[in-house]
Amino acid sequence: MASAKTVRHPKGHVHPDPEAGPSACGFVQAVVDSSVGAKLSVAFTGLALVGFVIGHLIGNLKMFQGPDSINAYAYFLKHSLGVLIWIARIGLLGLFLLHLSLALRLSFRARAARPVKYQYSRSVQAKAASRFMMQTGIVILAFVLFHLAHFTFGLVQNIDYKDARGYHDVYRMVVNGFTNPVISVFYIVAQVVLFLHLRHGIPSTIQTLGIKSARWSRPIDLAGLAIAAVVLVGNVGIVIAVWAGVVH
Repeated sequence: MASAKTVRHPKGHVHPDPEAGPSACGFVQAVVDSSVGAKLSVAFTGLALVGFVIGHLIGNLKMFQGPDSINAYAYFLKHSLGVLIWIARIGLLGLFLLHLSLALRLSFRARAARPVKYQYSRSVQAKAASRFMMQTGIVILAFVLFHLAHFTFGLVQNIDYKDARGYHDVYRMVVNGFTNPVISVFYIVAQVVLFLHLRHGIPSTIQTLGIKSARWSRPIDLAGLAIAAVVLVGNVGIVIAVWAGVVH
């Protein structure tokens, strides 16, 4: 009968088998399995996702430059990058799932470590965004899947949009999508949820990395608020522009 490679302590610590050699997979598993390693992984994946959100917003704002600009940008992503765009999409989706799964795991561990709730659970300093990070993350995942089904795979509105050059007409697709009130309201609600998640997530990530100090606490909180607000105003602004006829 083969012996186990690792022996797990009842409280979760992993003690490697002295007979087993070093393993890269074992090292990664040990890092992710520890609370500190999981928190750092959530922080780094979160920063990467914030960078993507900002880059995605910059691309979306090409809607205000007209059809040629946004359609040429979409053509570059879809055709010029080729298979690289699919590698990036799969990588980003995997990054998001890793970020969410590790955050959920840490939350469940914290609850399991204290099965009896605090007598007074609502801390004066705890804000709504910090208390509902897990819930907002799940809502954002649902939105990401819907967003892919809508704009990437065309499953929500199955219409083949082409412009005069034969490019995929992203401009007309976005305008048509946001003239639908159900889609527009869901999109706006999702952006508000994303705002709440970023509002707390960015300063929390910096604190986890050990950069946030008492001196820089206020500026970092304001920076997190500013980034979250810019993303909210930029994305929701496209919907409002369609409603107002500015983008038509």
